[in-house]
Amino acid sequence: MHLPGMSRPRWVIALVTAVAAVTTAIGGVPSEASAKGHVLLVCNGTVSCPHAKGVKYYKSLQLAVDHARNGDWVLVWPGTYKESTQVQPGHGLTDGLHIRGMNRNGVVFEGKKATGSGIWVHGVNNTWVENMTGQNYKSGSANAFYWTSVDGYWGNYLTAYNNGDYGLYAYDSTSSGKVPATFAHDYASWNADSGIYVGGCRDCNAVVVDSKSEKNALGYSGTNAGGELYLMESEWDHNATGILPNTLTSEPDPPQEGAFIVNNYVHDNNDHDVPGAGITGIAPVGLGIGIAGGSNNVVRGNLITNQKHNGVGLFWLFTPPMNNQILSNVFKKAHGSDPGDADISFDGSSLQNCVDGNVDKTNGHTQPASTDPPNLADVQNCGASNPLRGLGRGLYQPGDPLYSIATALNAVGITEPKDYKGPGPRPGAMRTMPNPCKGVPANPWCSGGQPKYDVPTHS
Repeated sequence: MHLPGMSRPRWVIALVTAVAAVTTAIGGVPSEASAKGHVLLVCNGTVSCPHAKGVKYYKSLQLAVDHARNGDWVLVWPGTYKESTQVQPGHGLTDGLHIRGMNRNGVVFEGKKATGSGIWVHGVNNTWVENMTGQNYKSGSANAFYWTSVDGYWGNYLTAYNNGDYGLYAYDSTSSGKVPATFAHDYASWNADSGIYVGGCRDCNAVVVDSKSEKNALGYSGTNAGGELYLMESEWDHNATGILPNTLTSEPDPPQEGAFIVNNYVHDNNDHDVPGAGITGIAPVGLGIGIAGGSNNVVRGNLITNQKHNGVGLFWLFTPPMNNQILSNVFKKAHGSDPGDADISFDGSSLQNCVDGNVDKTNGHTQPASTDPPNLADVQNCGASNPLRGLGRGLYQPGDPLYSIATALNAVGITEPKDYKGPGPRPGAMRTMPNPCKGVPANPWCSGGQPKYDVPTHS
């Protein structure tokens, strides 16, 4: 995703190229000739099933998963699947399962009459879930797509709409292999907690790339998550808060630290009419990128526009925000005029955080990005201009207690009351996987690495 009006530093181009190679590898997986494992086919008849001679279809994804073994593939034909599927170890299934819809918009998991998540992967390592939609899961663990306690997960070309908790949720999960865990080409809206969540991992080894999250309480939430965790090349808009790595003592291994938020387009996160559940019900309104009690994060190369209060804001949540770097971001109309409002704001608890190379291009005029408190005598700078830098990290000024108060009043709804009246329209058609048969072993639906039948685009 190319951000409007921005040139990319060389390190960003290198990182994007590397991640593009990763996501290409994920999308390609083995060739048909070398791919291993059986292929199980799911079609429940809500859309006419292909008339493949001698083929018996599984009527639900759960039945297919119950018969799957390590390395198998499950292909899902377009239709509406009113079920909650659990992928758990047992009967030869512990590792390496691929679940792929034949069309992202046509394969719809519908949760209005289900309890649980659309697809919950628990303890089955190296599991792909790709190319489908999960919506209206409101009861139980109410997520569209959900990975817990796994080593290796990939969620690509997924749409998550109007779920009671998260759209895409990965908890206590990571990837120890060469390929990082990945959320790629995904979309999430109207989810009560966050659109995309990666949490509970000190060394997540994960990437969120080329995705869009809008109309959620939080576009992204990452509790106690970091360590080779990249949020990049994605769009975060019309949430209450766009991106919010955060610390919670209710989750393992606080504080949050070590995420990289790079080259994103963050805009218009000022919405009151979004759902909210639990602590995310008090997500500040009008904040582009926040760091809530997190440490050692890098926020770099992002375009942040049209924010009511702050482009970037650092504030206390169970621990103070410490040692974060805000570097080379571009701001346009990214703050208001209330106490604590600025392109970049630090609350009174903030310690040893720094800024460098950030610019404000509001109304076509380029100037240094504004900070609260003001950057007097360069004491907020990360570089050599900071006094005493030659003796160590530099002399960094304290934050603004008024911003602490303003954030608290915003969060509890005194200055920015929430006004959720129900979800907006279901999103239109999303970009589907170009070739759902790519990398799949030969089967009645795929031949020569291509679909044998016209795949419907609607459920």
